[in-house]
Amino acid sequence: MDKGRSSLHNEQKQRLLPILEYWYTNMVYSLDSAYHGHDMYLSGTAEIALAGLLANSVHYIEKLPLKLAAVSRCYRAETSNVNEERGTYRVHQFTKVEMFAITTTEQSDDMLEYIRNVQEELFSPLGIHMRVLDMPPHELGAPAYRKYDIEAWMPGRNSYGEISSCSNCTDYQSRRLHIKYKDFNIENYVHTLNGTACAIPRMLIALLETHQDPRGKINIPQVLQPFMNGKKDIVKNTKIPKLKLKK
Repeated sequence: MDKGRSSLHNEQKQRLLPILEYWYTNMVYSLDSAYHGHDMYLSGTAEIALAGLLANSVHYIEKLPLKLAAVSRCYRAETSNVNEERGTYRVHQFTKVEMFAITTTEQSDDMLEYIRNVQEELFSPLGIHMRVLDMPPHELGAPAYRKYDIEAWMPGRNSYGEISSCSNCTDYQSRRLHIKYKDFNIENYVHTLNGTACAIPRMLIALLETHQDPRGKINIPQVLQPFMNGKKDIVKNTKIPKLKLKK
C-alpha cells in the first residue's frame, strides 16, 4: 500500500472511531494488538462497512436517496443474565442483512418510514405476530434521532422479542465521515439511516415457535416453501437410525 492510500485509510479510520465508540465500549470484540495491530475490531453490523464505503464522498442531489444493503457476519460481545434471553436469542456471532441509506435533510423522515414499511412487508407474510414501537428518547443510542423497534411474539419466552429496528441518524455520522451532497454548488451533509432486514437467529426463534404444532411438526409459511424445495412442514427425521450406547 502506498503512502497516499495508507494516509487516507488511517484518516477514514480515525473518523469512524467517534461514531463507533458506543459499539467499541459495549458490544464489539477487540482484537489483540500484538497480533492484529492497533484499533482492530470485529464488526458488529454491516452498517459500519456501508457507512465507511461512502466516506469522503459528495453526491449530486438528483442521485439521492441512495439505498444500499449488505449481508454480513456480526460479532457482539454483549451478554445478558436474563433467563428469557438464554439460548439463541442473544448470541455472539450471527448473520444479518442490513439496509443503509443516505438522503437530503428533507428526505430523511420519509426514508425512515420507507425502511419501516419494507421491514413490515418482509415480516408480515411469515405469519408471525409482531408490533412496531416508536422508541422514546431515553431508549435511543447517541447517533439516533428517531428509531423504530419491531418485536415478534415468541411463545417460548411468553413475551415479545426484538427482531428488527430502523433508525434515522440525521447528520451524526456524515459529519464525521464527510459524506455530503451538492445542491446548486452548495455542499451539505447527508442524513444516514439504517435498518435490519433480517437477523437470522431471532427470526428462526419466532418462526419455529409460532408455527410448531402440539405434536412438534413445524408448518412452513407459504412464502418460504419455494426456498425449502416445496416442503410444507418440517418433521422429525426418521431416515437417520437412532444411536444406542453399548456398555
